[in-house]
This record gives sequence, structure tokens and C-alpha cells, in this order.
Amino acid sequence: MTSYAFPPGGLPDQSTSPESTAVFTPAYAVIPASVQRDIVTSFLPEWRDSRAWVLARPLTGFAETFSQYALEIAPGGGSAHPEPDEAAQGVLFVAVGTARLTIGEAEHDLRPGSYAYLPPASDWSLFTTGDTPCKLHWIRKRYTPVSGLDMPPALVTHEKDVPQLAMP
Repeated sequence: MTSYAFPPGGLPDQSTSPESTAVFTPAYAVIPASVQRDIVTSFLPEWRDSRAWVLARPLTGFAETFSQYALEIAPGGGSAHPEPDEAAQGVLFVAVGTARLTIGEAEHDLRPGSYAYLPPASDWSLFTTGDTPCKLHWIRKRYTPVSGLDMPPALVTHEKDVPQLAMP
């Protein structure tokens, strides 16, 4: 079975050193899993029974134009109005658990390895469907139109449904 990276959460053992190898410079940041614990989670507006680790966000001193969250949603949790910015496009990637993604009237059952692209101004919602938390990565970026190209439509797929291409 494939497994995907996700913050460990919880609290470190009392014998664990509070120092870590986290690095924050004007050019880059390294945020190791050891510092991604319960004490550094955030609650997002409109999300019920959920918490997030903010892995990247605009204006952290770099040139980020996107944000990335590791989002943990408890059973029965989720959001009917998850995206506050109508100009933002999003990508969801499920690492653990199951959820139902609704885009407009279409429902999609997500499992580990599921991927969804959400164009800006999409009417979407997401709620867990299992008895365990759903853990996913949510990447958001303001959409920038390109002359001569249409905005891409919503896409929901699974990594096993896409042919693998070897890296050159």
C-alpha cells in the first residue's frame, strides 16, 4: 500500500529535545515533520472539526504566490464553503482517509491518492465519510489568465487512474 507524507501531530515525548532542524532564511524555509505538532495548528474559517498546518503562505519573506495547508478533518467534519477567495484555484490531494467532494451538483468519493483541481469561483464542499480523520494537502493560488488559453475545468482523478511516466 502507498503511504503519503503528512504532519505527525500529537505532542513530542518529554525526553525529546525542543530544538529542531527548522530553518527559515530570506531565500527558503525547511520545516521538518518534527516541528509539525498539535501546538502549531490553525483553525480555518468555515471548516468544522478541522485543523491545519500552514506549510507555505504568501508573504513569508519569499516570493510565494500560493499557500499550502496540511488539513486534518475529523469524522463528520468539513466545510460547505471552504474557499473564501473567488479568484483562487485549488488542488486537493488525499493522504489518509476518505471524503466526499461536491463540485456543483457532482459528487466525488475521495480516498488516499485522490487528486482534485478546483478552478476559481468553483462551488465546492468537502466532508469526511469515514470513521477516521481525512488528511489531505490543499494548495491554493490566485488564478492568472493566459491570453489564448481557456480556464481549465474541474478535474477529479486518482493516481492509479493516470499512467505513470518515468522521470528523465
